Order: sequence, then structure tokens, then C-alpha cells
Amino acid sequence: MQALINYLSLLIPGLLGIGIVLFLHELGHFITARFMKVDVDVLSFGIGPKLFSIHGLNTEFRFSMIPFGGYCRMKGSMDLTKALRDNKEDLEITEKGSYFSSSAFVRFLIYFSGPLTNFILTAILVTIAALIPVERLSDPAIIASSSDYPSLFSISIDQPEVEKGDLVLGFKDYQEFERYLQSNNGKAVDIEVLRDGEIKAVTLYPFENGESYIYGITMLQEPVIGRSIVPELMPGDRIIEANNKDIEYVLDLYSITDSNICLTILRDGKTFKYEAKDGKLPFAWKSDLRKYGEDFNFLTYGISEAFKMFKTTLEALGALFSFDLTALKDVIVGPMKAASSFGEISTLAFQTSTNSGFRSTLYLLSIVSISICVGNLLPIPTFDGGQMVITFAEMLKKGTLKPKTYLLLQITGMVIGYLIIAIMYLMDIINLI
Repeated sequence: MQALINYLSLLIPGLLGIGIVLFLHELGHFITARFMKVDVDVLSFGIGPKLFSIHGLNTEFRFSMIPFGGYCRMKGSMDLTKALRDNKEDLEITEKGSYFSSSAFVRFLIYFSGPLTNFILTAILVTIAALIPVERLSDPAIIASSSDYPSLFSISIDQPEVEKGDLVLGFKDYQEFERYLQSNNGKAVDIEVLRDGEIKAVTLYPFENGESYIYGITMLQEPVIGRSIVPELMPGDRIIEANNKDIEYVLDLYSITDSNICLTILRDGKTFKYEAKDGKLPFAWKSDLRKYGEDFNFLTYGISEAFKMFKTTLEALGALFSFDLTALKDVIVGPMKAASSFGEISTLAFQTSTNSGFRSTLYLLSIVSISICVGNLLPIPTFDGGQMVITFAEMLKKGTLKPKTYLLLQITGMVIGYLIIAIMYLMDIINLI
């Protein structure tokens, strides 16, 4: 019973978060439709049976039982129903403000506004998230070439101008320096280091590694304990020797491959021994924390990040049509798994700090939003992308499609839509197994 309660405590916030993003998609349709003088019969937050509603001038604003998404039902269904019932070859517009009384271009804009709303929402969310400062690990930018520790790195790269123990200047910490290197893939990087009290100019050269580039630089961290799960060791203890070998940096300790490691610990000017059996170290290393916020142009950052996320999501969506269950499991998750993961990640982030919680939640919502954007652009008749294709065809035809053609497309779209939903829930079952 407790396990079920814990699961629901993660699932419900996730469903609500995803539901809000889905509703905002429908709100985009609603705003555009009303701006284009198309009446909306119902705008619902949530799906399923109606709980209660508020009646506006031309719209019923409905709150439904399941707070997962919503829908926007535009006026015009009677036009199509009547044409089908009377076996008409063309639509006869009988309802004022009907969807079908508007031009094909207007209908194209109404459908396009849903994915566009999600794209804009993604840009806004990632920008707000980036503005929230969070505490991150911060270590001095003391470096070495990976060739100094060949036993620890699968790719050992020599940077001849770097000496073990160099302190990189001009960066707040190693983490900032590492991000700088990642942003300069494929280019030589000029830096300054402090070495034996003197400032030296150093050039780092990239090495091709598959489709990317690496610099073969590693961080050197002092072997000071930050947290311990055994009472014998305390925060601030410094390891100075292991199996009779001097330990200057953490990587010196990791280079020892013996099954049992006898550590010499320095505490308050005195030393003592501790044996780590099976090579397991029951502690974490000491790192500082610093407030970190993105440094960016907020006018362009969100749009740039949204485009990157759009491209990544579009590539991942290809797995949906591969019918490769292994590939599907790696990139596609079902709605229940998505919602519970959303709740779990947000909860863990809030346990770290309020800022981390809000930042993680906003990033998760942005991923949901861009996924809805890309998914709805698929050229499937009942999806926005499919309706956009239909209205574009009507613009070329300079007239609406035949009522029976509309019906056939709707049925086809519903079948494909239900198939996609089945695949999504299959992913939930596979994850459970």
C-alpha cells in the first residue's frame, strides 16, 4: 500500500505538469481561432467527464475529471454532419462563425498555432530555468594530461605543453574551464597557467574521437574527504599515502589496482591507518559549491535552445517508425513512465534545493513542450501536422475537400493515433517488465 502511495505521489504531479503543457497547446488553438473570428464551442482543461464549467460569450470553459491535457472544439461539426447525412458532395455552411466558414489559410494558422505555442513555451521555460542560479560543484582548475595516468583513461592523449599540477587561470573553477573546452571542439585553445609561481602560456590541441574532439585534459583534485559513511573517517581528513605510495591527487589513489588498500590519513597534524577492503572507498571527495547562473543573451538563448531541442526530438522520433523495440525503449517512454519520471526527478531536485527544484521542473516541462510540438507536426490527419497538410491542399485546390474525404481522413487519423497510443503504453509495459 505504501509503495502505491509513493508511486502516486510521483505520478500525479507529473500528470498535472504534462497536462498543463498539453492544455496550453489547446489554448494556442483557442486564441488564434477567436482572433480569426472562428467560434469555439468548448475549451476544456482535462479530459473525461465534465466536473463543472463556466459559460463565456460563445464558449463553454470546461474543467474535466482527468487533469491530463484538454481539447478545443471549434464550431462547425454540424456542417460536416449535415453534409454527410444528406449525402452532399460539398459542404454547405450553415453555422455563423463556423470553422468551415473560414478560409483554408485561416484554418492552417489555427492548427499551426498549437505547435507554435509549444515552441514558444519551450523557449520561455529554458530561458527562465537558465536565469535561476543553482549551487554546483566547484573545484580548482588544476589539470594534467590524460597521458600522465594511462591506466585510468581508455584514450591516453599527450598535451606536451601541460605539466601535471598546472593551475589554469581566467576561470572560476575547473567545471567552467571544462565547459569552455567543450564549446571549442575542433579548435586549438590558448590558455594561461600558473606553474611554480610563474605564469606560462599554453596551447591545447584537440584530437578527433569519432564525430567529436577531445583535449585529453583531466582535473586534479586534492584527496580530502568530504563525506564518509564510516565513523573512522571524517570530513577534512587528507589521504597522504596508500599502500606505501605517496598520494598527491585523487587520481594517484585511483591508479592503485590492489584489492585491499591501506590508507595513511592525516588529521590535525597526526596520521593513522585505515584499510579499504576490496578497493572500496567509503567516502566522497571534498568539493566546494558555488552559485551558478547561465551567462547569455536572454533574447536569443531560449529560441536557440528550443531549436536544438526540436532537432534532437525529431531525430529521436524516428525510432517510433523503426519498429525496433530496443531502439524504442531507449528513446520513447510511455505516458505513465514519463509522468512518474517527471515527478521523481522534480522531487529529488527540490530535496537538493528550492532553486534546483524549480530549475529541473522547468527544464522537464520544456522537454514535454517540445515533444508535443514535434509530435503534433506529424502529417497524420487528426494531428495538427495532418490538418495543416489538408488545409494546404485546400489552398491549392481553392475549395474544401468533399465531406466523405474528410470523414475518411478522420477515421484514418484516429486509427493511426490509437496505434501510436498503443505503442506508447506498450513502452510502459516493457519498462515495468
